[in-house]
Amino acid sequence: MKGREHLAIGITATTVMGLAVFNLDKEQNLNYFIPLISGSIIGSYLPDIDAEKSKASQTFNKILVISLLLFAIVYKLNITNRVIEILSTFIVHNKYSLYFIILVTLGKLSPHRMFTHKWLGTMLFFYTVYNIGNIYLTLGFIMGYTLHIVGDRFSANGKHLNFFEFKLPCMNSKNKFSFKW
Repeated sequence: MKGREHLAIGITATTVMGLAVFNLDKEQNLNYFIPLISGSIIGSYLPDIDAEKSKASQTFNKILVISLLLFAIVYKLNITNRVIEILSTFIVHNKYSLYFIILVTLGKLSPHRMFTHKWLGTMLFFYTVYNIGNIYLTLGFIMGYTLHIVGDRFSANGKHLNFFEFKLPCMNSKNKFSFKW
């Protein structure tokens, strides 16, 4: 399946779930609806971070390049200590954000449809997003991610996808460590 198909399925199902389950007044709707749909978008795209041409992979590459440029600028302006202090405060307050970044990086380095499309990777992503703290973001993420896996399973190319196979990050189909560079 293509990314836009995963996205359409994830957003549609999450929107229907959000409208059916949450019966809130208009002021409260944005408080749950924006994180719900945002989580669905991230969850719909994230499992394909290991595919070179996917939106998730391209976005990861752009964020990485921008981060490296920002670090170079920070270093050149000699404000490194202040930035490290801000980052360490952020990580100390929510260590699961760091865990999420690590999981995304491991998913990026893994072969396609291995770690991010297996039960271990899926559960680790769910647990990490849940612990970041927003229940609506978590529900949207779980819905988008789960529907991505289901969509892949029922597509022509994914008919041999074995979700319950045990795969560590960076393991290929022959259970050998394989980093994509």
